[in-house]
Amino acid sequence: MTQALEHEPIPTLHCSCQAADDDAYQVSRIDGVGSTKAYVCVRPQPGGTIEAQAEQVYVRLDRVLDQLGARRQDVVSEKVFFHDMADEFDALQTRRGAYYDFDQHGGPATVYLQQPPCRAGTLIELQARVIFASQPHHEVRIQSLDVDLGAGVARLVSYRGYDHLYVHNITGGEAGDGLDYAAQTKSVFERAEKLLESLGLSFRDVVRTWIYLRDMEGDYDDLNRVRSAFFQQVGVQRLPASTGIQGGVYPPCRAGSMDLYTLRTDKPTQMKLMHTATLNEAHTYGSRFARGMEVTREDRKVLYVSGTASIDDEGQVVAVGDIEGQIHRMLANVESLLAGSGADPRDLVRATTYLKDAADYQVFGRIWRERGYPDNIPHTICQADVCRPDWLCEIEVVAILPLAEPA
Repeated sequence: MTQALEHEPIPTLHCSCQAADDDAYQVSRIDGVGSTKAYVCVRPQPGGTIEAQAEQVYVRLDRVLDQLGARRQDVVSEKVFFHDMADEFDALQTRRGAYYDFDQHGGPATVYLQQPPCRAGTLIELQARVIFASQPHHEVRIQSLDVDLGAGVARLVSYRGYDHLYVHNITGGEAGDGLDYAAQTKSVFERAEKLLESLGLSFRDVVRTWIYLRDMEGDYDDLNRVRSAFFQQVGVQRLPASTGIQGGVYPPCRAGSMDLYTLRTDKPTQMKLMHTATLNEAHTYGSRFARGMEVTREDRKVLYVSGTASIDDEGQVVAVGDIEGQIHRMLANVESLLAGSGADPRDLVRATTYLKDAADYQVFGRIWRERGYPDNIPHTICQADVCRPDWLCEIEVVAILPLAEPA
């Protein structure tokens, strides 16, 4: 195992990444002025029962929290990737219920996804976001918001004049209502907007979304149509970064769900869209999202790169049928987006990769390393269908650049 993570308050932003020698977890720690944020990816030992793997995941999460100097109630959000959610959900929930004190702290906002981890023998994988005060005279407050989001949960995390809104698993309609995907998705966006309005915000302020579709091939066109109509209705001009990907959601009677993140503050903050000459803009083919969002605040620049695939500057698929060629082009597009904001792969703090065929897991890992991408950041590689039949892979990443002088 790696040595314990350092827990020293520092005056300016500092990012560090570590991974366990046995691949049990990866951690990115971001120490800012008075607060620490960590991205965590936890995996069980391959093989064995779902009950054993669920137990290992939370034992290992506890180990990471202890090294960070954090507590269970500092876990703001979780994303759980299932090999077979129908058979594994109850076992995970039993273990999770024993782990969190839901009566006292409410537990983290969570999304459950039928997106099988590609590592052989792994039934579940967990991504977590952890935020806590790193200096005694600072406070981080995590508030549960009581609002109708279907199966969704919202957490508002406040510190030093910033309110971070993390929402997971917004679903539309109700069980047994007979609504089709389009109607459910319209309800998802309407519920999100009501939540945002309750905080003095609108979807015009959203930084990042994740949209999961149970049937990518059948429903992606409806997603684009419903999203475009909603954005026109509420006046969205600055498109959010986004990932639209296939994934079965909870509850299984729903055809899809949405996660979102945004920021509320009176402090000087700049948000601007990310662009690159190697990619066309997604809205030119009807998908209303930005290639990425750059958010600059007092001590950092955060780059949220949208789901990115093997595509050229005219919107055409590159290297049809060639997984190696598609991985190279996908990562080249990511590198170009990062470079436009002064970053490179060494600045990544988390990633999720979606492979159409889990058999491509090894070749992806080889190319990832060959191109100089870090192996010690939280990174889930899972199986999921992408929005065009010819695409074999997609990736989303987050990078952070410390500012030389805190504002």
